[in-house]
This record gives sequence, C-alpha cells and structure tokens, in this order.
Amino acid sequence: MKSASTLLGITLALLCALLTLSGKSQRAPGRGIAPLSEIELRVDTLSFRYTADRITFRGERHLAFKYENDETTAELRLRPQKNLPARPEVTLLPSADYDILDTLVYIEGDEEAYFRTRLRFKSLSYTDFLALVLETQTGNEERTLSVPLLPYTQTRAEIRVGNEDLYIGEEKRFEITTDRLSNLKLDGVWRKSDALEYRVFEKGGTGYLSVIPQSSGAHELTLILETKRPMLSALLRPTFELEPLTLNFLARGSRLIFLRLDQREVIRERDKTEGIEVQIDSHRALSMNKTYRIEDREERGGHLVAELFTQRRLSNDRVLCILRPYADHRTTDGYLFIKDGDDPKFITNINISPEAEISRISLMRKGGEWTETQTVKPGETVDVRIEGIGLRLARFHFDGAEILERDSLTLTDRSAQLTLRIPVDIKQRKIEIYNREKKMGQGLSVTEYRRPRELDFVKINYGEGYRNLVDIDKTILYNHAVPDVTIDFDYDLIDRGDELYGRQWLEIEVRLKGPRNELIEMQQIPLLAVCPGAASPRYGSYGAANCNLQPVSINSILSRKTHSLEAWSKIEIRVRHKSERYDGEGYSKSIEIVRQKLATFDVELSLPAGLVTQRIGQDNLEGLAGISLAMLAQFSFYDKEAVQKMKPYKLGGGFLFINAFNLNPEVTDRDLGIVMLGSVYPTGADRKLSFPLYGGGGYFLNDAEFFLLLGLGIRLSF
Repeated sequence: MKSASTLLGITLALLCALLTLSGKSQRAPGRGIAPLSEIELRVDTLSFRYTADRITFRGERHLAFKYENDETTAELRLRPQKNLPARPEVTLLPSADYDILDTLVYIEGDEEAYFRTRLRFKSLSYTDFLALVLETQTGNEERTLSVPLLPYTQTRAEIRVGNEDLYIGEEKRFEITTDRLSNLKLDGVWRKSDALEYRVFEKGGTGYLSVIPQSSGAHELTLILETKRPMLSALLRPTFELEPLTLNFLARGSRLIFLRLDQREVIRERDKTEGIEVQIDSHRALSMNKTYRIEDREERGGHLVAELFTQRRLSNDRVLCILRPYADHRTTDGYLFIKDGDDPKFITNINISPEAEISRISLMRKGGEWTETQTVKPGETVDVRIEGIGLRLARFHFDGAEILERDSLTLTDRSAQLTLRIPVDIKQRKIEIYNREKKMGQGLSVTEYRRPRELDFVKINYGEGYRNLVDIDKTILYNHAVPDVTIDFDYDLIDRGDELYGRQWLEIEVRLKGPRNELIEMQQIPLLAVCPGAASPRYGSYGAANCNLQPVSINSILSRKTHSLEAWSKIEIRVRHKSERYDGEGYSKSIEIVRQKLATFDVELSLPAGLVTQRIGQDNLEGLAGISLAMLAQFSFYDKEAVQKMKPYKLGGGFLFINAFNLNPEVTDRDLGIVMLGSVYPTGADRKLSFPLYGGGGYFLNDAEFFLLLGLGIRLSF
C-alpha cells in the first residue's frame, strides 16, 4: 500500500510538471502596445516582459511580475517598434503608487535601443489597480497608454497546534507563522465551523488564530487563508488562497460551566438604572429569582463588573435575566466569573462598553490640517474626527448632513473618524449629532460663506444706462450734465450653483472735484450688505432684513448734486469690500467721471501782420498789408478723448482794421472789414501770446468788396 501511494504521488508530480511545461511552451510571444514593441520590468535578477509575461486578470491583460519586498525597486525598459518613420517621444506619468527615481532617457546600444528609468514601488501588498500610464507621440499622433501591472508573490503560512487541550467557551490563541504577514487577509471576523468558532487577526505585528470550542470532543478545522496580492498557480493563473491547513483540536469540558449570553456587546448607560434584559444559557445549578455577582477574577475580592438577576426559564433552554453593568470590560481582558456571593459558579464573557460621550470634535478640509472647530459651510465636504469614550459601538448620524464614509480602521473606543458632506441647501443653523436615536448634546454650526467675489456683480449708471463696474478701465468723459449716478447689483451673479460666496459687504466712497482738481465734497457709505438673489441655493437662508435691495443713488448722500457740477468737474467713485468682514482684503474698483465740455467761446484781440488779401473779382494779389487790428469772437474746441485738452484751431468772426497801424502817409487802402476767420496755433492755443496762422474771408465796408485773406498774426488772449 505504501509503495502504491508513493508511485501515485510521483505520477501526479510528473503530470503537474508536464502541464507546467506545456503551458509555458504554448504561450506564444504576443505583440507589444503600439508604438512600443516591448515593455520590460527588471526586478532583482528577474526580467518580466509584456509580450511574454502578461496575464489576463479581471478581464484585462496585465504585466505580471514577482516581488519580495513591498517597496521593490525595478528597472523599466520601453522598446519602440523598429518600423516607425521616426523615434517616438515617450513620457512616463507620475503616480502615487511609485516614485520615479531616474529621468526617462533614450539609450542606443549596438543591438537594441530603448527608453530606461528606475521605479520604487510603494506598499505593493496594499496597492490596487496598479498601472503604468505612458504618453507617446509619433509624428502628429499622440496616444495615452495604460499598462496594468499585476505584482505577485509567494506566501507561505503554517499554524502549530501542539497537544494542548481546549476548554468549552474559552478562547485559545495560536500564532500564524508566515514569511509575508502583510500579504495575508486577517480581518478579525468571527466565523463558525461545526462546533468551533474562530477568527484570524493581527496584533502587534503578529498573526493569530483564535478558537472557541462549543462542545467537547475532537474537532477538525480546515482553514484557508486568503492573500491580498495573488500567487501564480502551476497553470500560471493568479490565485488568492493558500493551501488549506487542517488543524485538529481536542476540547474538554470547562472547569467552570461557560454560560453564553445572547448579547456579545452591552452598553453601560449612565442614566439607566433598571438594567438590561438578556438571555443566558440554562443550567440546572442556576437558581431563579436570584442575584449573582459578575466579577473579573475567580478569586475572592474581584472587581464587581455587573450583577445578573435571574427571572425565569424559557422554552428555548435559556434563562431570561436582568443585567446591571457597573464597570467596563473587554473580552480580550479575560473571562468574567458569575459568583454566588464569593463562590464562583459559572464563567461567561461579554464586552461592556460605556455609553458614547463626545469630548472633542475636530475638522479637516481637503489639503488642510485638523483644527478644533465646529463650524462648517453649505456644500463642503469635511473629515470629522470625534474623540470621547464608548465610540466603538456608537452609530452616529448628523441631522441634515450626509455621511459619505466611515473609517473603520481608525475606529476605537476613544476615537471615530468619518467623512461628512454638508448639503448646499441645508436649512438649519446647527447640525445635531445623534447616537442612534439619542442626541449627543453637541453638533456643528452652519455658517454662510464670507468670500469676497470679484466686483463683476456691480453695475453703474451715470446717464447712459447700466455698465458693469469691472468693464470700465478708463476715465469716463461725459459731455452732458450728470443727472445722478446710481449703483445697482446683479444679485443672481453672486452665487452660481455650488460656487458660493455669501453676503458681499461693501463700502462706497464718493469724491467731487472742481475743474482745477480742488476737492469739493467727500462722502462715504461705510457698510452695504449685498445678498445673493433667488438663483442662489442659499437664498432663503440669507434673509432680507440686513440686505440692500435697491439701487444706491449717489445724489442721496451728496449735498452738492452731480447735475450742478461745472464743466471739467470730476466724480470719483470707489467700491471695495469691507476688509474687516473677510479673512483677506477682497476686491476694490475705482472709476472717474468727468463732466466734459466740447467747445468754449472767447473774445480775443489780435494784430495780424503781413496779411495777403485777394479781392473778389480782381486778378492781381495785393501786397503784404502792414500791422492790422482784429477783434474776433471765436469758438475753441476740446479733444473728445482727453481731459481739458484743446484742439489747435479756432473758428470765429469779427472786425478787421486793415493797415490800422501802418503810418506810411502813402498808404491809402486802410479799411474796416467784417470777417469770418479760422486760425491755427502751432505753438499751443493756451498761451497768452502766440503767433497764429489766419485764413478766411470777409467784406470791406469802405470799398464794398468781398475778399479772401491769409497770413500770420500776433494774438493776445484774455
């Protein structure tokens, strides 16, 4: 029989080896990913290629590679296809799952050319969906390639039970010996197999198997440990299960009878005095209508943990009791002893935890740190950390807010952490915290946003209709009387969708200046609250009591009205956020409105000299006239695009005394003419003394003739 079994084992081993070789020989090299012909990972002394080592996993092809260390360093080589018209450009995108140690460089060897870099992977046993993401460009073609990676490792584990006996109801712990503890799934969940309850868990960097027998006798447990990262089977298929471990135990009756309570977790409420109704296993030695002490030690003088009052036996072979807990207890701290007086009669074990109580709440926003604040804003998502006692069994919910995620890894009796989303349209000002149906007495305060928005919601009207304040980027020249300046607001523009800014606290400063830039008056609206309009999801929460709902009239705060300003007077308006109401300075915008004048009328005395005149109807030109005298009423014109800048020409009319100052007794052509003249001032029209160029025509009164003239003059203006 022994030789037959040995022969059968050898045959099976040879068959597995043949299947392995057959699987390897049948796996033809595949093609790469265009424009790459090969993707290669070199780990230690091993090489893994996409064309030869890819494995279909979860319906997708992965490049499989073996690792021994969670932080393995690997060399990556990318070989481009040889038939490409030009060498492609390749970029390896960064990832949170690995560090890029070297710059991706192109290496041309004698036999092959490739791109090369080195990677250091992070926590391979804990990383899911690991992939290399590459960007390639060949000519004008750009591609983004995702190469899924499948790290695998060989994991071994064993448990030595020995010859030690177990006792009914007592938990026995056995160490799991393994070469890769980080790759084992040790979830700590209790499971049942026939008459055994068991769980696998990690504590202090060591894996354990805990077993509690429910009946005496020999028991067999087939334990299949699962891994986080796969192993490769003989057929090169990923598997997440180790070889089954067959463990044999011998359970004996307890020295003290173990009575199981129907509740494994009991909460010790501070204000509850009547006790908790429970059921316990029935036993003939358990008396009815009797109070038993539950202590944490078998010896006398143990610490009183609870009292158990037995009421009556039930038909399901259990006893209805009242449990009055007085102290906290964990099953991992040891067994509890049910005593009649000081004499232990039975043993049991339960978790007794204090009623949840919150002592501190901390919040952390994305990209920030934990802060001891209890203020949240509508529409935001925050991480909430609750500290106190008895939190492990608490089931918190926040009235009006949504819990997106509970972090079970950080859940302890002293601390609980969760992710909370505040609805953008939340109505209440305080989010109460409940533990199941009980209010905890603490909560989060909901405050509106106080973020300064760019002043694109402010509009201004000075007589030409409303314009956006931020669109005004130069001085406004207005050639009419300014009836009033009104400032209005686009309330619906402040809050848009989930982008909330809240009330906008503004101050408005107005200055009036005269034509010579002298200050006439200065007034200020020190505080103006502008609330978002009905388009805001928070519209109903702002309230209208403290909100400005009407346009602001500048004349309503000025004693000197805008319509009474002289030409070239200025209205300076500055709108800015009230910095005291915000964390930062906010925005500010200033504009200037100038009361423009297009033309002016003045009278001037000029001394034209050297005038050339041409009488209408005569062919010859007269000679140069001597010094004449002109009295002209003229219109001067201002540049429409500049402030108080006059154009270098004038138009007017008046009287011309031709040769008025010519003292030559032979001169007989003195005359008085009515003229219409235009003048040009090349040296500046704003000087008291200048030499203008005149041109125009008129009518001589003495000779009764029309004439044209052109010439220079000497101008005195006053």
